[in-house]
Amino acid sequence: MVSKPSIHVIWQNTVYPWWWKVAYLILHENFGDLVTNPVDEAFGRAINAHVNAYLNKGTMPPTEIAATVMNLADDVMAGRKMTIRAGDYIAVQNYMKKTAAGK
Repeated sequence: MVSKPSIHVIWQNTVYPWWWKVAYLILHENFGDLVTNPVDEAFGRAINAHVNAYLNKGTMPPTEIAATVMNLADDVMAGRKMTIRAGDYIAVQNYMKKTAAGK
């Protein structure tokens, strides 16, 4: 019979059993320093232009990002903080790449 190895994790000068790190999801102490905001200035300008055109002029956004723009416009009209989901972010990034390549 093979016994399970005893693996321990050293974190902040303390030894923990390996499963503690998984079970309790012990994150880096300064986790916020490791994460950067992926939304850059060009992304913000693109979204701002399409949301403003949709709300103020009634112009429909491009098909590839229409759902994203309408969701963000809905957030604005409801007085909520604008929230963009990962899939929407990827769709806008792909649209921006496509339109930049076409210029």
